[in-house]
This record gives sequence, structure tokens and C-alpha cells, in this order.
Amino acid sequence: MLWSSFARRYMFSPKSHSVINTIAWVSLVAVAVPTAAMILLMAIFDGLTDSVEQLNSAVDADIEIVAERGTTFPVEDIDLEAIRQVEGVVATAPYVEQCVMAVSAGRRVTFDLRGVDRNYYHVVGLSDYLYSGGLNSIFSGDIILGASLASSLGAYGIGTEIELYALNRKQISTLLPLSGIKHHTTHLGGVILANTDISQTLALAELERTQRLLNYDGRLSAVAIKIAEGADSEQLIRELKGIVGEEYRVVTRDQKNASINAILKMEKFSILLIGALIILIATFSIVGSVIMLITEKQRDIATLRALGAKQRLITNIFVGEGALLAVAGCLIGTLLGSGIALLQQHFGLVKIPGDRLLGSYPVDLNLVDVITVVAVVLTMGVVVSWLTVRTKLKSNKQA
Repeated sequence: MLWSSFARRYMFSPKSHSVINTIAWVSLVAVAVPTAAMILLMAIFDGLTDSVEQLNSAVDADIEIVAERGTTFPVEDIDLEAIRQVEGVVATAPYVEQCVMAVSAGRRVTFDLRGVDRNYYHVVGLSDYLYSGGLNSIFSGDIILGASLASSLGAYGIGTEIELYALNRKQISTLLPLSGIKHHTTHLGGVILANTDISQTLALAELERTQRLLNYDGRLSAVAIKIAEGADSEQLIRELKGIVGEEYRVVTRDQKNASINAILKMEKFSILLIGALIILIATFSIVGSVIMLITEKQRDIATLRALGAKQRLITNIFVGEGALLAVAGCLIGTLLGSGIALLQQHFGLVKIPGDRLLGSYPVDLNLVDVITVVAVVLTMGVVVSWLTVRTKLKSNKQA
């Protein structure tokens, strides 16, 4: 197109005043820096989101089957063998969970104790977060706690004695209240170091011992299920619902963490919105460059009009100049931001001081986010350029 040829020539040809070149470079940098920052910020947020999901997978299975009413159900009500035969199911692990009180070193803490079997470690990824001790210690009668929970109990070493107390649901008496309490002595067998929520709430023991302590013999709270990567989750859920019936719910990890996921999506949208406002302000730096160029090219404009050029062509020339500045700044910013993000993602150059869990700042460069940022920058650059050129040429014509 003719207007693009003029725009490219004006972009790369030397200007008569050095200040115009300076303003053009400033505009270029002003667009490139926030573009790079926005891409990097979105990559960091995606990395943090993935880290949260990964940490949640340490205690939350891909899918869980729970009772529609009540907190427990008879184990014979669920056909575990039929569930294992469903295509896409990798492993299943029934568990029971209820609130207990623990006493150690003169400290008392209440928490939800989860009794699990050996299949549980095939369903969740706790092994990646083991800080001390061993995961299989629970099958010798010990208990595994989150790091913060162990600290609250004063259980600072493996083997520390811990007293567990739970309600005896089979023998509750107002005359003899102590008869309504069941007691069990255990020892700290392992410590899990994960995020704050997991470290403060995680407590695992062997399934049968926990059932006896809670007076839940032959009863379960849920069945945890791990599904194969790439499996059709919707089809799998439909098959599971057909097996367990209407008295049970099939819950995914996303459904269990719906509130957290909603907050993360809202935060990401807020970051994008704030970033768009910053980019909008940055694109206004193009205004000065375009105005100075129009002022310098008054003779060219007069010549073009004398040759019969329409106002639309002249407008497109200078809008194209502003758009080229936006494209150049956006390209530099995209390469810079993406490059830094990829370096951090693959090499972890920037470490988190004192953090043993993540080590370095998590980053996940997402192509969709990059395209979104580029589209925002280019759209704003073109709109700002068009408004500037239209207003400037109109005022010059009236003058």
C-alpha cells in the first residue's frame, strides 16, 4: 500500500531535528518496557498458579467419591473393583477422616486425621514433599504430620510420642464423660513440608487404626481416584456416577478447590486489567513522536495534497508511523519478556531466599498470554495514533 511505503520511509529516514529521533527512541522504549514487564508478570502468575495446583495435588486426588448425605458411608456400598476397571482409572484409595485432638510436649492441637491405605501414595504426590522420616512409617503405627502442625505440637523429632483423642461414638455418657473418649498413643513417623495450608492441616495415619480410633469400623469418608494423563475426564465421571449411584457425588479437584480457582482467575484478570492501563499510558508516548513528525512534514503534506492525495491517505501515513512504533516496541518487549521468562523457567536463575519447597520463582510462559498482551499493545498503539493524527491534521487544516 502507498501509505505504508511513506510510513516506513518516515520511520527509518534521518530526521532534520535530532530531538525527533530522540522522542522516537523514547517512544520505542516506553512501549517495549511495559510490554516485557506484562509478559513476564503473566508468566510469573501462571507459574504460581501451577505451583498451587501442584501442591493441592499432594493431598487432593484427581477425583473423589463422597456421600451425598453424611460424612461417612459403609465400605461395602462402593464397588471398588468396578471402579478400578473403569478405563482411565490408574489407582484408587479409600480413606476415613475425622477431627481428633493431639497432645504432645504439653501442647494440645485439634486437626482432621486422615486414615489411608498403601494405595494412597499412588493417588497423590506426597513423596515429593517429604521433609524427614518416611511415608510408610504409618503402617508401623506412626503418624505423619505437616511441618507447621508438628511444630505446633512441639514434635520436633522423628519418634516423638503423640497422644490422640477422639470421641467414642459407641459409648457417650453425660455421667461418665471420660468413657466417651478413645485414646491412642502413636509416634511421629514423618514430616511433610508443603505450602502453609497443607503444613498446618496434614495428618495421616494407617486406615484400620484410624477407623478403630474413630469408631468407624467398616466405614469410609471418601474414595480417592487417580486418573491417567490425557484421559477423557467427563466420560470417566459419567461412568463413575453410573457405578456409585445417586447417593454419592463424584467430585473433581477443581470442584473441591473452586473458591481458590475463582480467586486465582479474578487475580489474573485484575493483573491483565492493570497491565492494560499501564500499557495505555505507555502508548501515549507515541503521541509526541507522531505530532513532531507531522509538524516536520508539513511541506510533504502540502505537496501530497497538491498532487491530489486525499485526507485519508495522509491520515493513514502518519497513523502507520505510530503503528510502526508500536509494533517495533511491542516486538522488542515481547522478545525481551519472553526471553527472561524462558531463562527463569528452564534455569531458575532467580532464587527464593530460604525457600526449600520451590527453590526459585516459578514461571510458566503461556503462548495465549503472550498473544493477549501483544494484541492489547498493538490495539492501543493504533487507536492512540489514529486519535492523535486525526486531531492534529484537523487542527492544522483549520489553521
